[in-house]
Amino acid sequence: MIAYHILCHANFSQISRQLEALYATEDVFLIDIDDGKPVDLSPIKQWLTKSNVHIKRDSNIAWGGAGTLRKTINGAFSLLDLDKSWNYYVVLSGQCLPIKSNELIKSRLAQLNKTQTSSIRGRVVPTVDVEELRILNDSERVKPWGDRGHTKLFSLPQTIDPQCQMAARWRTEIVELGHQSNVFLRPCNNLLMRRREEFFSEYQFCVGANWFNLHRSLLEYMREDRFTYELYEVLSTTLIPDESFFQTYIYNSQFREKIDKNHNRLIMRPEHHLGVRAFTMSDWKSIAGSEALYARKFDTNVDSDIIDKVLMQRLEADQMKKAG
Repeated sequence: MIAYHILCHANFSQISRQLEALYATEDVFLIDIDDGKPVDLSPIKQWLTKSNVHIKRDSNIAWGGAGTLRKTINGAFSLLDLDKSWNYYVVLSGQCLPIKSNELIKSRLAQLNKTQTSSIRGRVVPTVDVEELRILNDSERVKPWGDRGHTKLFSLPQTIDPQCQMAARWRTEIVELGHQSNVFLRPCNNLLMRRREEFFSEYQFCVGANWFNLHRSLLEYMREDRFTYELYEVLSTTLIPDESFFQTYIYNSQFREKIDKNHNRLIMRPEHHLGVRAFTMSDWKSIAGSEALYARKFDTNVDSDIIDKVLMQRLEADQMKKAG
């Protein structure tokens, strides 16, 4: 019933526990690894012997560019061919965990399947004039913009800040060197800017979380739709296109009437910060009281006890239900 696409790059002991929690013979799993650096896959070796568990490796990934979007689209379309029986495509990171039982997850998705509804968080972003946006680099030299650990970011002179507003994301151009883990941000040239302005005068630009549950019918249609590839061409050199591609496609298509904006993810974001915070034991009440199906992110290097508690709670709940 479910096709799980797990995007990951490290900590495969934790990913093994994630697979153990999610695994069901009727589902299919695609483990998609960013392997710019050598990785030890031995912790998940037992899972790779399963006929419904598949692995894909890609070293051309850098934060902010189109690498994650490419692998998401390619993974979704690959899963259509790998298994014909699933109804929902669920994207998770290697730091996600299910916080509800597999039975409840399938029950919730089965309800949505009656109307072929996709769960995805998104919103329309109004266009703004480029003159209203803050300049990120007003110097005459290339400047370091940030370091995401696995990606170093640089901005060229007179580049606006693409994070100052969501509408600024398509006002700059990303040049990615994924195999070198570098990303360069630069101003759009006049031709590219004109192309994007014309495109977004016709289609609404939308953004949202890149964790979602999409119905198979949507992905089957997308694979054959020319607009899919036109949209990819327009968005692939914008900042973080994986947080706008699927939303923009859906909101400008016949599928906009089949959306549940509850993407069923519990995510903690620190106040006034764009990043996602790892869960700790202090978050247990929020996790236990959540109606979400999945939560991110968990990290054994931050707090392994909360992972133990989440998985043990699921196991105990399943045992109690079986006992009647």
